[in-house]
Amino acid sequence: MAHVDDSEGWRRLIASLAQWSRTIDGASDGMRVTEGVGYVMTVTPAVPERSIVNDVVYWDAAGLATDYDAIAAAYEDAGIACWTVWVPDGDRATAARLAAHGHVLDADPEAMILDLDEAERPPVPDGYTRDLDPLALARLNDDAYGTRSAFARALVNLESRAGLHLYGIEEAGELASGLVAFDHGDDCSVWLVATREQSRGRGLAGALMGHAVADARERGRTTSTLQATDMGRPVYARMGYRSLGEIQMWERRAPGGSD
Repeated sequence: MAHVDDSEGWRRLIASLAQWSRTIDGASDGMRVTEGVGYVMTVTPAVPERSIVNDVVYWDAAGLATDYDAIAAAYEDAGIACWTVWVPDGDRATAARLAAHGHVLDADPEAMILDLDEAERPPVPDGYTRDLDPLALARLNDDAYGTRSAFARALVNLESRAGLHLYGIEEAGELASGLVAFDHGDDCSVWLVATREQSRGRGLAGALMGHAVADARERGRTTSTLQATDMGRPVYARMGYRSLGEIQMWERRAPGGSD
């Protein structure tokens, strides 16, 4: 039985999502994170065409609504062609307001949470490393998800970030699978989980996840949260992560913008 209810689970996930934005602030030239009343926004001029690194995380819908025009203007002034707002699927009013402003539902990852007293450490896989270059992880994500150098351009200076726990598996001198985790309050948030195409189907990401959450439990964290793609959802479900619902990405594109 879950020890954290859905309401607290959502609070932790949104708080960690916002903290990720703060953590990567300045990870590429011109990248900046701005705090508003009840929201945080990331502007990444190095990747103007990708909303995944030009995003708004809110925990107060009223604050987002009040500042919407200023947020939109900031993205336009920075030359950002695509930006998005993360919306829990239960907040239909915010989704409707965004749609009225021209946003479209671009993706609907699964918001998931794991109570860490259920975490079991798996065997150490061959090629396991914690000495991982964050830029290599960014490039792996670009290769795995076809994002055409977006992560590498956005996170080129991520090596200077503090508090990140990096995990990887190397095969034949190359990074085959990897992820990054960080702590925020009682939660461990997991990001940038990727496995190169030729190495999939062998449980590499699951093994890394197992070590990441076991380490988080030993650091005193009580939950782990993440946003799951269709590809990753079965992996996380097998580990015991449960769904909180969808965390939708409502994207606004400038004329001619693409993502």
